[in-house]
Amino acid sequence: MLSLHSLCARISLVVGCLGAALALLAATPAGAATLTLGLDVEFSGAIPPEGTAPWITATFDDSFGGANDVRLTLDAHDLTDAEFIFEWLFNFDPSLDASLLTIVAFDDDAIAPSGQVIFKGNDAFTANGDGKYDIRFNFPPPPGAFAKKFTDDEILIYDLSYISPISASSFNYFSVEVGGQGTFLSAAQIGGIGPSDNDSGWIGVVPEPSTFLLVGGGLLALAARRSARRR
Repeated sequence: MLSLHSLCARISLVVGCLGAALALLAATPAGAATLTLGLDVEFSGAIPPEGTAPWITATFDDSFGGANDVRLTLDAHDLTDAEFIFEWLFNFDPSLDASLLTIVAFDDDAIAPSGQVIFKGNDAFTANGDGKYDIRFNFPPPPGAFAKKFTDDEILIYDLSYISPISASSFNYFSVEVGGQGTFLSAAQIGGIGPSDNDSGWIGVVPEPSTFLLVGGGLLALAARRSARRR
């Protein structure tokens, strides 16, 4: 049987865990979520990038800005020095009009703003002739200074806004299949691959996203598990 002192100490610990979780929830917008897409499969028949898959990741975070805003972080963390991104495609809620999205670069240190073009339109773009996507980021292609390319270990950040409320889950949709390669949540063309670093190929993210985390819910679950273990 627990002594009164031990019982009080354990109650205090549980209350403290719950209090910390609730404090974090109070500082986070209700329902805020993060969707991370890790592109980890080569689907065009080319040699895969040399690094460790997922070679690149895209993270949508709706805890920034208002109800109509989502922040997108593009990370080329596992490409090699010779590899770079030609273009990167995403999907958008098919019940909404992708052309009405506003996309503004928050951090463009890696790439000159004049060297990048962003296209938007429902089912308007294909990856390697396969799949229909709604958003296409075009990055500076060769020829040109390699320093202007989106390459190994670089990060770009964008703020995406819409005319009505959106969330991270608004980008959690599959492409429409048109070429037989399957559907993907995101796809990208990678250059600088192959034995001579002169080839290119397409990579995508397999059926489910790498992470879909509801912020706050996990904290409460963690506190509950700690409480159960201590009973």
